[in-house]
Amino acid sequence: MLLWRVALLVLTAQPIPADDAFGYDGAVVNWLRHGAYINPPLAEVFPISGTQIYAHNPPGYQLPLLLWMLVFGTSVISSMALHLALFAMAGGLVLGIVKTFFPAAVNYAPAVLLFFGFTFGDRPEDLAHIFGLASLWLVARQIESGRPGIKAAMGIALLLLMALYTTLVVGLFYFGVGFLAGAVAWWSRRLGILFLFTPFLAALGLFAVATVAIVKFEPLWWQGFLENAREQTVLQSGFRRPGLFDGFKLIRTAPVFLLALAAMPVVFRHRRELPVGSAWWALVVGVLLAGLGLLTANMTLLSPNYISYVLFAQILLAVGLLALGEKVSPKTASRWRWALWACVVLVSVRAVGMTTWGAVCAWKNSYAETRVTLSQELAPFTATNAPVVVSSAFLYRAYELGVQHPIHPNWYFDHAAWTANAELDGLIRLKPVKLVLTQFDYYRSFLPVLEQLRGKSDLVKITVRDQAAVRTPDSIPSFQRVVQHISWAPVVVDLDWKNPPVR
Repeated sequence: MLLWRVALLVLTAQPIPADDAFGYDGAVVNWLRHGAYINPPLAEVFPISGTQIYAHNPPGYQLPLLLWMLVFGTSVISSMALHLALFAMAGGLVLGIVKTFFPAAVNYAPAVLLFFGFTFGDRPEDLAHIFGLASLWLVARQIESGRPGIKAAMGIALLLLMALYTTLVVGLFYFGVGFLAGAVAWWSRRLGILFLFTPFLAALGLFAVATVAIVKFEPLWWQGFLENAREQTVLQSGFRRPGLFDGFKLIRTAPVFLLALAAMPVVFRHRRELPVGSAWWALVVGVLLAGLGLLTANMTLLSPNYISYVLFAQILLAVGLLALGEKVSPKTASRWRWALWACVVLVSVRAVGMTTWGAVCAWKNSYAETRVTLSQELAPFTATNAPVVVSSAFLYRAYELGVQHPIHPNWYFDHAAWTANAELDGLIRLKPVKLVLTQFDYYRSFLPVLEQLRGKSDLVKITVRDQAAVRTPDSIPSFQRVVQHISWAPVVVDLDWKNPPVR
């Protein structure tokens, strides 16, 4: 799987950073190129992070990103290579946990092939998984030894703190897995109550102290974080009823959790044969319970995109099912193995699309050709302050060229003040001269808005130039939610406003 990801990056420059990647990388890019730790493309909605100090998200990801870009540069390929390295580290931790704590006699091939479900890599979560998985390794080691130590407890606490301060939701997920695994070990009298609480209370205490210190001594950082928090949909809409596409995303992304639920009656019937005192059983129970909790929250409260946060843990759950199947009966083991092969097929759909359709797109519209196109389209904006909306994957190149006023396409209007015409009103207020968009951003976000804007011919003349030599999945409604974001070909939209603002 790692070789596949390396080949995909080298030969096709995939996976292409998604629509919000530069929101996390832009401050470091701006610091290295202009000496200010801010992310100006976000300034329309986030004035603190865009013009004063970047505090858009927890800071755990920023230092590793800075160190990486100091060595490898600020290009989009540099960012993609960083996330490939993070994926390799997290995957190594998963395999290390399996090799160290799970039964060695079982063939885990179907579980390992679930790594093909990892087709995006452009967010701080990639680093948070490393901290979280490392904490699970320490938890399992303490359960296995039955002699918890204070050094290991503090190691778990510090790793969980780093996970929480890299991506809060991911950190809470691994916190839950580790705590529940410890609770299983305590219930089976493998560990005392002291271990169950010490590292997790310490992690919460350190997190609270650090947060209070930021609020008290760096209030601008805290205000910058709240600036972003106010824009999150979870704080605006509350609970919701899962839709059809939410269920489809769940089945496609985390099918092993659904398989585990279906297997529970069999497990219950053979409960006396369960390895209740082992570290791997404690991890499996922790992953299952914490994972189901997060998936339920994703379906009803958080963004459905957070389903991907369980992908590394899903591999541990799959390994646990294979090991349990061997303990129940050969027939059960065979059935569960075939079911896991079906799960591999489900999670690999986008990987297949990237390797086939994506490779063809890269052949016809390569990353190198797109760099040339971006240079031609963005060159006028290096000498003028006119706003130009540039997709996240292209903003790295915009900074290389010295574009003066790039706008992130996710944040040209205030999401917290959402109305039926918020996007249209935002474009009319901003009056950008040009949009340089990925296929994903154009077809998924801007096409409906531009159709509305075409109805206002007294305001603007719109010219669209789609550079794609091969039709992309993003342009086909029936494929949009199956395979996305696999072409570098930009869509360039020229906007000739009848009454342009004075710059």
